[in-house]
Amino acid sequence: MRPFALIFISLCLANFTPRVLRAADEYGSMYVSDSLVHYIRPENNRRNITIIAVPGLNLSSYIFVTTPDGRNGWAQMFAAAGYDFYVINDPDFDFVKGGFSVSPFIVPTEGAPPSDPDSSQGWSGDIWKRWGFGESAGSPYPDTRFPTDDFNVFAANYPYVSSSSVEYDSAIVALLDITGPAWLMAHSAGGPQAVSAARLRPELVKGFLMVEPTGPPDESDFPQLAGMSLFGVYGDYIDSRNQGNRKAGTEAAAALFVQNGGKGEVVSLPDDLGVFGNTHLMMQDNNNDFVLQQYLDWLDSTPPPPAEIPSYADGFEAPEP
Repeated sequence: MRPFALIFISLCLANFTPRVLRAADEYGSMYVSDSLVHYIRPENNRRNITIIAVPGLNLSSYIFVTTPDGRNGWAQMFAAAGYDFYVINDPDFDFVKGGFSVSPFIVPTEGAPPSDPDSSQGWSGDIWKRWGFGESAGSPYPDTRFPTDDFNVFAANYPYVSSSSVEYDSAIVALLDITGPAWLMAHSAGGPQAVSAARLRPELVKGFLMVEPTGPPDESDFPQLAGMSLFGVYGDYIDSRNQGNRKAGTEAAAALFVQNGGKGEVVSLPDDLGVFGNTHLMMQDNNNDFVLQQYLDWLDSTPPPPAEIPSYADGFEAPEP
């Protein structure tokens, strides 16, 4: 084969290499304002963009860094695509007592708040139908995409909850002050926490990546959030999960962002893409790579707002405990 033909084939293969194959090189764990933070920073943050994920009620960073059946989580996938990815936990979570075990992430003792002997696992027994796993506990829907065969692994990583004096949104702000400007990825009840943090530090928030949120932004959040953007994704069984009103609220929020100088869009996987069976925990579903690609494609099509302060991507240092 002629040399120029080999060069042409090599260039074509390079152009079609999936982004998710890029390796990430720095995994870390730290405490920020009593909140455990896990992060992955890729070898080359070629996007120069940071994502901060905020899990939903009584859910921990576990949902973003792995899956019950051991596949990569969205943290690894975002990093492989060239984004710095952080996931922050509620400061009320007592990780010293238990509720998280995912390699290579650790739960550091340095900087950790004292363990609460009265903390208990924040378990909710009715999540199967409420989150779209199945009609009842142990009876999955035939098309469910959550790895229900490994549900016991998921349950074992439910965090222990106590009570602290640290507000969740304040902890998010403290992390933003370290990372610099970021997109906030809010899942479920993490929505109001992310919105509150954005109102407190609008200059450090580029916008919202919503995953079936509660309490999405409304008219009272503007003009503070003007110029930001919002993208949301919803899974299947929305009506049987009583999520219809929440979905409508997120769609209304997307329209508000458009009206206020940003970009807004909400995608329903079954209605818009013909993809069925996704649950409230779509970041752990068996097609989590496909779902993540919707966010990556949207970010690619969304020019970032002008940076008013420098990025900290090349000068990150963990805070002093």
